[in-house]
Amino acid sequence: MKRRITKQRQLVLDALMRLYHPTAEEVYDLLRRESPSIGRATVFRNLSVLTEEGMVTRLHLGDDVARYDANANGHYHFLCRSCAKIIDLPQTQRLSLPKSEEFMIESQSVHFWGLCRTCLENPTKQ
Repeated sequence: MKRRITKQRQLVLDALMRLYHPTAEEVYDLLRRESPSIGRATVFRNLSVLTEEGMVTRLHLGDDVARYDANANGHYHFLCRSCAKIIDLPQTQRLSLPKSEEFMIESQSVHFWGLCRTCLENPTKQ
């Protein structure tokens, strides 16, 4: 069942579109400055709903913090191991696995790790 976009849900979605791969806490901090009455639980709950609805993607990029991506269209992510910058990469092809009765694939997530251009050009940062 598709849930309606409430005022709070729209605020969370708008914040996600202005931030780049934010954590839930970063979304909350931004919204709290703009709408002091919004609660942490409201932000976290709406992030979950937007993820369930497929409007945003929850990313787990190797650390213990989930990040959110307002770009729910298929794409990959590059993470700089030095400065932690995240870069969206176009999805050039979809990975495919053989069909199996053992599982059903619902989505895929591909991440690349390395050094961004800035860190490559500044070896002291590595």
